[in-house]
Formats: sequence, structure tokens, C-alpha cells
Amino acid sequence: MFIKEVPRIKPNTRNLANYVLKKASQISGNISVDTANLNESAKAIELDFNSRLTAKQKSNEMHYIVSFEESHDVITDEKLLLIGNELVKRHFGDNRNFLLAVHRDTNNPHLHLVMENRDFDNKAFFKKDNYRALETLAQKLEKKHSLKNEQISESRNDPNPTRLNYASKQYENRTGQESDEKKYKNELKGILSDAKTPQALFVAMIEEGFTIRANKSKTDPTRLSGYYITKGSTSIKPSSIGFQMSKLIEKYKVDENGISQLILRFESPLPPDEFAEISSSPGTDPEPDPKPNRRESLYTKFKTSDGVNYTSKDEKYKTGFTVNANSVSFTNPNEISIKAGMQALIAQGIKGPFYLTGSEDFKRKTWLVSAMMGLEVSNYEPTKSDLTALFERVKTNQEKYPKTKVKLLEFHLEALKLKGLQFDTISKTETQPSKSLTTELPQNTNQTENNEDSKMKNKKTIPAPTTNQPKTKAEQLFAEADIDHALAKLGHKQKGKSVELPNFIPLSYKP
Repeated sequence: MFIKEVPRIKPNTRNLANYVLKKASQISGNISVDTANLNESAKAIELDFNSRLTAKQKSNEMHYIVSFEESHDVITDEKLLLIGNELVKRHFGDNRNFLLAVHRDTNNPHLHLVMENRDFDNKAFFKKDNYRALETLAQKLEKKHSLKNEQISESRNDPNPTRLNYASKQYENRTGQESDEKKYKNELKGILSDAKTPQALFVAMIEEGFTIRANKSKTDPTRLSGYYITKGSTSIKPSSIGFQMSKLIEKYKVDENGISQLILRFESPLPPDEFAEISSSPGTDPEPDPKPNRRESLYTKFKTSDGVNYTSKDEKYKTGFTVNANSVSFTNPNEISIKAGMQALIAQGIKGPFYLTGSEDFKRKTWLVSAMMGLEVSNYEPTKSDLTALFERVKTNQEKYPKTKVKLLEFHLEALKLKGLQFDTISKTETQPSKSLTTELPQNTNQTENNEDSKMKNKKTIPAPTTNQPKTKAEQLFAEADIDHALAKLGHKQKGKSVELPNFIPLSYKP
């Protein structure tokens, strides 16, 4: 069981409540929710929370995610909500507005907890060492409810756990893929465990493609205040994985001057900028879109003064691109800039196929981005790992990309067969409605849970809204157990056609 707080960089309680409610298989808490109109409920929650905002507050909400190692079939919605309510009562206090929602859209079930920062006495929440207190409570709840903790116990016992920055966490949550930061940090931890001497450590880092740069002290240029490590476009803070100078001095029993000399000896010049290009034949509709979508990455992540040269709004990322007549040239491209560059080409009426110039890593990333956008790349052949990554990403975002999911399988039907990929049916990972649609928890033979159940009957536990709409042919097709058979049927029936899955919107539910 793992509890983490989700930082609210740009608070939007309405969007958060909408997201949490829409994907829920069952909900609980003391906030009124009209399951027949989730949008209005989300709006009402935001208005209520914001009505008690003070002048110094930007947001009056808190958002936590409680993840479990149990598989979907061994833990019920009712038990998850029981644990969630106990967490709220014992740590935050249930004298505040809160909403609990069970989500089953990932490999393992998890809870979303949305709360008002101020309680009913208008007192803002504060707890010293909040993270440690949550960890302690999580272990107690694991023991009480017989929950698994094999994976989380490893990180708890790790003296130097891998900590990720906010952008990497968001990337992993959004795509279901391992971020470059996590990948490189795990590589470094492996190097540290194998290196017997500090010199062997730095030699191994250089051999594995890491770049070392020294930080000279501002008050004394002859001394080092530290150093940092980079690989590709990813910068790694040594202290985030136990690589800081003090830790190396302690591990290898050398003095500060010895470590400083090694850092300066193995220091590398900054890597040169990477350049790449996406090009295509002129578009059939060269007129720009009169009403561009301002929510696209092209507008939200990048800035431009002339509509030609774009740079990242986040100065931490040294990436940018230039939009030409039938191409986009990139400097230090990443997935976000690639997507934005392709959006700029689409705005010119250019739909591909696209020709790529650059490194293999650039071509791989561009192919992945283009496939998610429903576009075609002419000069890159995806590998088995590429197809696997794409398939997993589509499954993770199946609600966001319902059309892409089907088009992907149509477009790569033969490639999937040739690569010999075997996947579970997508529908197995989709959110399933709760087995029990009652507002009370089922009886349990365990006396402790019986006592908790009686307390829970006074809580507002509402099953997630379900839909009785008849399944489309596409849905019936993907519900079949044999994925190869399903793909074959789709290939024969949908030649040249794209199948649109419906946007699943909850129907009315009246308790």
C-alpha cells in the first residue's frame, strides 16, 4: 500500500473532481454527488471549496492517491473504501469535506482522495512530518487488513530510494511507461553497487554515456560545492540517489579533495545540441486553421514571437523547433516538442506520410508520437519493443484515445502478427463496474470488519454510474478472449475503414 500526495501546480478543483468521478467504479465520502450530472457535481464541489478560500490561498483542495499491490480480483470496492475512510479518519480527520473514488483503470486498483484543506472549524490542515506519518499509518493498515507490501517494502528498506521530479512522475502516470529519469537513476545505482573504488565508479559512468559536470563554489572557486550528472537531455541531481559527494566520501573512505579531483578529472564538456527534422510533401489544404486548438502542446508548452521559431516555456528543457514550409527542424527534440512540431505541420494542412532525419532515438520517439496521433512515418520500421510500448500506452490512455486504440490495431495488424506479439485483451484492463450496487457493505465473517462495516453504513457510499447501452460491433469484437482472432476479424471486416468506439459517458443513476 502506497500513499502519495499529488501536488497541485495549477489548481482546478472542477477538472479534478470530474476526472475522479468519471473513472470511478464506486465512490464514498461526505460530499453530495449527483451521479446523473457529474459535471454539475464537480462544479458545485469547486464552488463550495473556493467559497472558503483566503486571500493567501491559491487552492483549498488536497489530492492523494492510495495504490495497492493486490490484483483487481482479490480486493473489492467495498474493502478499498473501508480502508480509505479509515485513512481519512485517522490521519486527516473526517470533520472536513472529502471524496473517495475507486479506480480500476490501471494494472492494480487505487483510490483517489479529494479533500478540502480546511475542516468544518475553518482550520487548515497541517501535520508535521506528514509523509512519515502517512508511511507509518500505511504499514498499520497493511497489517490490519492483510494487504500485500512486497514491492513497497523494498523501497522502504532502500537507504537511497529513487526519487523522481514532478515532470517524470506525470509522464509515468500519463503513459504507463518508465521515464528516462527513473531508468538512468536505476542504472547509476547499479553502477554504484558494483564499483569497488571511486575511480572505477567514474570510469563506469563515462562508459555508460553519463556526463559529469562540476559545480564550483561561488565563494571559493578552488573548491567544489558539488556536481551534477546528465545523460541525453536528462539532468540528474546526485543527492536524489545517494550520489552526493558526502555519500561517496563515506562509502569509499576518501577525503573531500580526493573526490573533487576525480570529478574534475572525469568532467566532460557539455554535449553538443542534437538536430533533427520532420518533412513531408506539401499539404492538400495549405490554409491555416482559422480556429486553432489552444489546448494543444504547440500553444501550452511553447512560446513564439513570430510563429516560426518556438522555444519551450520551461527553461529547464533546452528544446525548440522551427516551422518551415513543409518541414519542422528541431533542436534537442523530446516527445513534447515532436508532438508540438507535428501539430504545427497539421495546421498547415500537411498530414504526411512524414520523412524523418536524425538519430534512431529521434525516429523511434517520432514514430511513437505519430502513431498516437494517427499519423504515418515513411522511413522507420518499428521494433517489437516499439509496438509493445505503443500498445501499452494506448491501453493506459484508452479513454482519452478511443479511436486511436482501434486505428492502431488496424494499422499495425500485420506488424503485430509478424512480430509474434501476444497481448491480453484490452477489455481486461478496463474499469469494471462494482459487483455490488448496494449502498451498504456486505457482511463479512471477520468480526473486526463487521464493526467497521456498521460504521460505514452511515457514510455515503455510492456505486459508480453504469451504462446499459448496447455494445457496438467494435466493442463486442474487443471483448473476445482471443486477441489474434479478434484482430483477424477486424482486419477482414474493416478494410480501409476506421472504427469509432463510443465515448463512455455515465448514464443517470438514482439511488
